[in-house]
Amino acid sequence: MNRQQLEYFLAVAEHGSLGHAAVAAGVSQPSLSQALGTLEKEMGAALVRRVRRGAVLTPAGRAFVPHARLLLRELRRTGEVIGGPDGGLSGELDLVTTPVLAVDPCAPLLGRFRGLHPEVRVRVQVTDRDAEVPGMLADGRAEVGLAYLPLDTDGIVVRALAEHEIMAVFPPDEPPPPDPLPVRWLAGRETVGVTGHSRQRALVGDHLAAHGVRLRLTVEVAHREMVVPLVLAGAGMSFLAGKAARWAAGQGARVRRLDPPLRQRYGLAHGHGRLSPAARALAGLAVAPDDGAYVGGGSFAG
Repeated sequence: MNRQQLEYFLAVAEHGSLGHAAVAAGVSQPSLSQALGTLEKEMGAALVRRVRRGAVLTPAGRAFVPHARLLLRELRRTGEVIGGPDGGLSGELDLVTTPVLAVDPCAPLLGRFRGLHPEVRVRVQVTDRDAEVPGMLADGRAEVGLAYLPLDTDGIVVRALAEHEIMAVFPPDEPPPPDPLPVRWLAGRETVGVTGHSRQRALVGDHLAAHGVRLRLTVEVAHREMVVPLVLAGAGMSFLAGKAARWAAGQGARVRRLDPPLRQRYGLAHGHGRLSPAARALAGLAVAPDDGAYVGGGSFAG
């Protein structure tokens, strides 16, 4: 088997259609179909079954997907060792993270990384559940991950980087809350929340429950991007971490540290196997002392 066959097979697995996979791979459908047939002969098993409205993986195909991802990564890694046109790093890097960490520290980290290694193409996948990160690393969907800790470390390596302090965020027209804000002061407050069961939501809930505090969830949204506009519009208060809290303060929201404070550690994760040169470079940059990770600090009074 070769790299092209693996790429075509994974394109079919991702898109569920030979036609859509061919478009994504930039090849004609007959060429893709022929390459898949050759791969199936070499594997000695049918991997894809054509159906009326697309294509589905056979049991053998589903079992082969994680192995195909890992094989493809090894082939890419071989090319990366050679380097780019100027002798620097080249190739591709797959990273998985969560929505909050995608903004901070992932975005500034990748900005610095791309400045140093412009020949590396980075693909970022975002999952709402930190618990999904280890599985995505194990089955080859990503090579490195940024996630809140702790994580299930079975089969992966985790290195703590820094922490986010979680803040209480209030509409700008409300009377100024105390600063810092006693947790008990929040009892019965109308709150804007995000649908789902993220680690941050659970952490906030446990922190409040430990002090006998219950909130009133009055607005629940599927997209985190709506939280700050809703708070600014007076729909309720909410909780934000890291740069998101600082940005909300810049938009006029009243942002307060909690008393006692609430902090959430995050870290870098990857498999136990050998990392690609690009992944090693990113990992080294992430743990550098000047990586810019927000730990807490600065004034939020307003």
